[in-house]
Amino acid sequence: MSKGAGPAVQRTVVDSPFAAGQKNIWTDIIDKNKVEAKAEAKEKGDQGRPDAVLFVVGAKGAGKTTLVSRFLYPDKTEVPKPTEGMDYNYARKAHPTNIERKDVAHIWEIAGTRQFADEATEQENVFMGMRQVTTAVVLIVLDLSKPHEVLPTLEYWLSRVKSRAEATFGKLEKRSSRLPEQLRARSKKVFGANHDDAKEVGVISHSGVTVVIAATKYDAFKNADAELKKVMSRTLRFLAHTNAAALFYLGGLRGGPKSTSLDTGADDDPAAERDRQLNPFRAYLNHLVFTGADKPLRAKLTPETDHLKPALLPIGSDRLSAIGVPRGGGGGGGGEDALQAWRDVFNQMFPKPAGAVTWVGGGFRAPLEGAGGGGSGGGGGAAPERYPEHEVDAVRNQRQAELEQFRKQQAALRSGPVTAGKAKAVAKKAAVA
Repeated sequence: MSKGAGPAVQRTVVDSPFAAGQKNIWTDIIDKNKVEAKAEAKEKGDQGRPDAVLFVVGAKGAGKTTLVSRFLYPDKTEVPKPTEGMDYNYARKAHPTNIERKDVAHIWEIAGTRQFADEATEQENVFMGMRQVTTAVVLIVLDLSKPHEVLPTLEYWLSRVKSRAEATFGKLEKRSSRLPEQLRARSKKVFGANHDDAKEVGVISHSGVTVVIAATKYDAFKNADAELKKVMSRTLRFLAHTNAAALFYLGGLRGGPKSTSLDTGADDDPAAERDRQLNPFRAYLNHLVFTGADKPLRAKLTPETDHLKPALLPIGSDRLSAIGVPRGGGGGGGGEDALQAWRDVFNQMFPKPAGAVTWVGGGFRAPLEGAGGGGSGGGGGAAPERYPEHEVDAVRNQRQAELEQFRKQQAALRSGPVTAGKAKAVAKKAAVA
């Protein structure tokens, strides 16, 4: 497995390093993996499944890099350095029926600020493009140590996934491709055609892309008041279930090596507790990435819905009737009214600390071209009304101005040789624009 460096990647996303004709560290790694995989497939006469793609997304500091490290190297004890911009890993695994063939998974982590996330997820060659969407899995990482940020962060990323899927599917449909229809049908099959909640139209949203939600740092949240844990659990269960996503609670990821305790149920062993949460997650994500959500899972995972315990819910394993509704939230079921009821009770139980600026509040952009922006996300045009804090608006305007200045400088650099005087003039013009 190989890991790419990320400090200078923020510029490359804006410059679209994956566009035709580009040659850089990212394209070199991907080309090498594709050549090796195709050579092995040709030798064995088996073209197999396309390369898998795993996107790891979430707010800055949520533990994305650590989770990727634990997924790839479960016995590794070192805590990796935080990622800035984008980071790339890849994994290779022996094919289940042909041990001489290797399946490849490309793992992209999108980290950093909200503005960078906006830019990265608008790049078709970076996030869920036509070449990636068939095998794409999106892992949304949430930070339970900052409970007030959990819901807006989750809604933002669910919205970005939905918007990008709609934009990509729209292009495919213009080419008369049946792939979007097939991917949505696959999602419904994975959720369960005979599921009680699948029978009602509009209750479950199937984007066509497999989504897993990992709520990390459970060790910092597990001793919270029982009522707080209930609201957190049921809100996340509602969002996960109605978006056909899986949900896992994970904690202790920055801890030591694997437990050597013979008592795997020991509550006083942090490593054993971490492994009880991490091992089912790794098995499930490994299956989604390398085998596919529509194939049966060999390992038996027992769903956990008790809010006093870490959640473990594969796709389609929950029920709206089991999740319930907030007190005073009206009737059961899904839909925007039910979602708003969960938002209201969540914001009451987890208010934003005075003066705090959330990751989602770092800036708002219009929805992707050709995609609807409403629904359960913070990426659409209606988002500012949902979070109308004045301090957030001030930071948003400042960051947006910085981003526009950066874009203009990039445009000037791409237009040809730039003298020192011209560069200063561009920067000055951008600053006053």
